[in-house]
Amino acid sequence: MSENLIIQGIDVSTSYSGRVMHDKVSWSVKEGEIYGFLGGSGSGKTTLLKTMLYLKEPDEGKILFDGVDMWAANSEQKAQIKQKSSVMFQFGALYTAMNVLDNVGVLLSEYSSFSKRQIDEISMFWIQKVGLKPDVATLYPSELSGGMKKRVALARALALSPKLLFLDEPNSGLDPMSSRAMDELVQNLRETLGISVIMVTHDIDSIFDILDRFLIIENQKIAFEGSLGELEKAEYNPLEELFKTRKR
Repeated sequence: MSENLIIQGIDVSTSYSGRVMHDKVSWSVKEGEIYGFLGGSGSGKTTLLKTMLYLKEPDEGKILFDGVDMWAANSEQKAQIKQKSSVMFQFGALYTAMNVLDNVGVLLSEYSSFSKRQIDEISMFWIQKVGLKPDVATLYPSELSGGMKKRVALARALALSPKLLFLDEPNSGLDPMSSRAMDELVQNLRETLGISVIMVTHDIDSIFDILDRFLIIENQKIAFEGSLGELEKAEYNPLEELFKTRKR
């Protein structure tokens, strides 16, 4: 894991209709790490995710992507940043009228100059890279299980070979075995592709097993940022109850 930062939030504040969600919060994600956004329901984990995806402009503060101020960047810089990052949304957000192959290739159709044949070949590569069989390519979202939908969405997110991958609750709705398989897949992708990963998660095993570092949001502030080992030594441990559950 590099010590270089791929993305950094500096004194970021956000709100919805006058309700403050975050009050001058800061965080930093290193190249090549799996980083988690943790916090209770309504704490604003997904809101922070949106600030890094050009979906929610902060009220104050800066977000630097490879050193470039994302929200102050010019149109060319913003286009480059968007192509360096990609997201797998919580429920997949697949196009119901498209089969799996076309769902995975949709971003390549929009942002590349590849031919249809090349796009299909690249899409098939990613379908298999995320652990799906080739014959899944002809199926439609309605024919897929919840776990398969997530893997298709992950393949689509990887199709443009991003430097930074965002995962919004990747294990929600999955049984324990499927959740562990998803964690192993994310780790494998980090190792083989060298990508950085930011994950919003509630999954206890993911927190303990695959996150290199994470932040915890409480009362509009960052209550903690660091590794699991650092949290164990901290005076205040927001995850103390989870620690007790894990050790039983």
